[in-house]
Amino acid sequence: MKKIWKKTAAALLAFTLTAAALTGCGGEASGTAADTTAAADTASAETSDGGELEKVKAAGKLVIGIEGTYPPFTYHNDDGSLAGLDVELGTALAEKLGVEVEFQEAAWDSLLIGIDSGRFDTVINSVSITDERAEKYDFSDPYYYEARRVVVRADDDSIQAPEDLNGKKIATNATNAFIPWYEEQGAEIVGIDTSAEAIDLVLSGRADFLGTSVPVLNAYLDEHPDAKDKLKEAFVIPNSEDVIAIPVRKGETEFLDAINAALAELRADGTLKAISEKYLGGDYTESAYK
Repeated sequence: MKKIWKKTAAALLAFTLTAAALTGCGGEASGTAADTTAAADTASAETSDGGELEKVKAAGKLVIGIEGTYPPFTYHNDDGSLAGLDVELGTALAEKLGVEVEFQEAAWDSLLIGIDSGRFDTVINSVSITDERAEKYDFSDPYYYEARRVVVRADDDSIQAPEDLNGKKIATNATNAFIPWYEEQGAEIVGIDTSAEAIDLVLSGRADFLGTSVPVLNAYLDEHPDAKDKLKEAFVIPNSEDVIAIPVRKGETEFLDAINAALAELRADGTLKAISEKYLGGDYTESAYK
């Protein structure tokens, strides 16, 4: 059994706890479906005249939705300030666009809804590209790649391959992009809100495993060093590389082009690599399959 060590392996595992619609976010989702539709229609009408990029330029700020509870991507320092890979990336992106940055926090499953309603200009919170999301949002060029690993308690030898997941419980949020795969293996979903909660459920025995990435797991272990000998990697999920990018409302071509141009500059000048190495311990800005 392999213990989980900090590594800079190209096969990164992303903590699939994310309930984002993947981030399908609706922080203030207390209204009716009609209210939500009306809000989305209003937001669309507001941006159709000049587009999202013009709106951002006119306001002089880029409003980014983040979770704030998903280290090492978005989290709070001891002094309460925001930090993380996605926070630093969002700040650099706004600078390239020539505007200030404003981060607004919301639950993972209400982030994308914030784009629909016009609350956010975009979301930068480790959002993976899925077929379902791509039907509703346009995505930037990828800025991060991560592969998934199944993690279990150190004393659990019952899970060593995909076929062993049948009848087992996985701790994950409801919008995890890999839920269909887990269900195909016969796993039972145990809902959670944060990655830390998923790990706690596995450690307590209320769930059998979780799917995560090396950086996310290491961030947890840095905060809970006593757990390092209590968890281990069971196996790498086949063909599990997650492609992380920045979503925008469909049809916002100028906005998307501006984001991609900024990302290209940040890649060319080494900023993306430096941010990855700072928060993830390695360069995960290129696909492991290239």
